[in-house]
Order: sequence, then C-alpha cells, then structure tokens
Amino acid sequence: MTDSIESLITAHLNAWNAPAGPDRDKSVSEVYAPDVFVGEPGSAYQGHSGMTEAISGLHTQVPGTTITRSGPIQSAQDLVTYSWTLGVDGQPAIVSGRDVLIVREGRITSLYVLIDTP
Repeated sequence: MTDSIESLITAHLNAWNAPAGPDRDKSVSEVYAPDVFVGEPGSAYQGHSGMTEAISGLHTQVPGTTITRSGPIQSAQDLVTYSWTLGVDGQPAIVSGRDVLIVREGRITSLYVLIDTP
C-alpha cells in the first residue's frame, strides 16, 4: 500500500464525515472522478451530485455520527478495500461494514458500500 492510497482513503472518509457546504463540495470534486459510481444496498448514485446525495442521505439518516476506518487498507491493482464503523464518538458503533473502491489516476471511480448483517 502506498502513502497516496492511505491519503486518498483519509480524504474519502473526511468527505463523508464533513457537513454540507463548500468544504465538502471541494472534497467531492478532488477525491472522486466526475462520473463516480456509488453502489449501496438498495441505492445507486452517479457523478459528483450523486456522491453528494449519498453523503447527505447518510447525514439525514444518522445525524451526529462519524465513519471511522476499523481495519487495514488492502489493495490489489486498482481495487482498494477496508472495514469501517459508524457511530457517535465514544459510544459503541451503530453499524459496521466494508467499502470496496476502484481507484484510477489517484481518484475514486467506484465505491461499493457493504453493510455487515447484525
């Protein structure tokens, strides 16, 4: 794993944890390809506007929570994956899962979100 992948994952999680506004919009435009695909259980989004919609949806569903990487980053060629938890700082996680990313030319082109079954 390179430092650039670690930095990209940090920027990706920061975008998802950021409140709506110009800072999040800037992060989305820098971290994700313009035609990024987001696949979640039951939903799919496309492009920067879709990414923003997915992030906003999470903030609406579970306000005040943070996504935290909970496992090592693993990669093979352009595929990157790691586990995460979602919760309020200092409290047990509400949910956990795994992100599977496709990274090309330093930007995320696809994001698949897998939720662990309780």
